[in-house]
Amino acid sequence: MATDEEKKVNICFDDESRIRVLSPEKFKHTEELAEQCTAFVNKIEDFSGTVHVLVEVLDAQAKKIELEKLKAIGQRNMVESETENRARRQLALQSQINEKMAELDRYAKQYQSLARVEAEQLALIEKLSNNET
Repeated sequence: MATDEEKKVNICFDDESRIRVLSPEKFKHTEELAEQCTAFVNKIEDFSGTVHVLVEVLDAQAKKIELEKLKAIGQRNMVESETENRARRQLALQSQINEKMAELDRYAKQYQSLARVEAEQLALIEKLSNNET
């Protein structure tokens, strides 16, 4: 049950002649508490704004980092593929060298064969020229 003091309603007038249910001390304490609450809410709003800005900055930095990571991965892949491309190019060039060497061999044998035929034909011409005279 409520005590006598709690049942007792204290009605008073303030400096501006308004009726108050609370005592001036309690009213003043209530106003101070309201001001503190307002100040606290303002600080929380400022903090929330600061956190929001920080989150935006961190998100922007995270996007930049991801972009740079992707670039680095792309460059690493290019380097790895360049090594493979060089090996492939080297094999292709070696194959081309082998083909050209085989072709050179073939031409050398053909030249020797033609030189022999020419020598035989010259010898035959010489022989026929000597027989006619």
